[in-house]
Amino acid sequence: MDLESIIPDTYERSVYDINYTKLYENGIKYAIFDVDCTILPFDSMKVSEILEELFSHIKCVGMVPGLYSSGSYKRVEPVARKLCVNFVASAKKPFNGDFSLVKDSLFEEGATPNTTMMVGDSFYLDMIFAKRLGLYKVMVDAIRGGDKIKTLANDFVQTSVYSFLPREKFTYGKYYQGRLG
Repeated sequence: MDLESIIPDTYERSVYDINYTKLYENGIKYAIFDVDCTILPFDSMKVSEILEELFSHIKCVGMVPGLYSSGSYKRVEPVARKLCVNFVASAKKPFNGDFSLVKDSLFEEGATPNTTMMVGDSFYLDMIFAKRLGLYKVMVDAIRGGDKIKTLANDFVQTSVYSFLPREKFTYGKYYQGRLG
């Protein structure tokens, strides 16, 4: 795989900085969210009121959000229930699953790769998964907290992938809205 192909289409500080209205107006109708380090700290199941409000806003815009996580059912289900969204747990990103699994598990018949975005914090897990499925790629900075050892392991993988990306095309902390964002 060409590493440049996993560079996100949009890069924002957090899920709260994404312009969901503009993305919707440009054809993105479905949003897949990673859980760990994207919407919650690693291994946390505490859904804040602000996160609930964000997911309500996303729905009001017209998008259909869902969770797609390699986390366990026991971890992801309560988060999905609190946010009132469909989910896939134990997803084994980035290489397991295809778009029909995503569509059948999270969305209705109208979902297509061209109308769906993946929001995540990881090149290795989320951006490769999005690229493989042909989704619009939105990357956010990882939320800190939770299990320190797992966070360090995640940071190591991220840094390893990042070191091979051309700096003129992607730099941590240089946020941008892509072609649709």
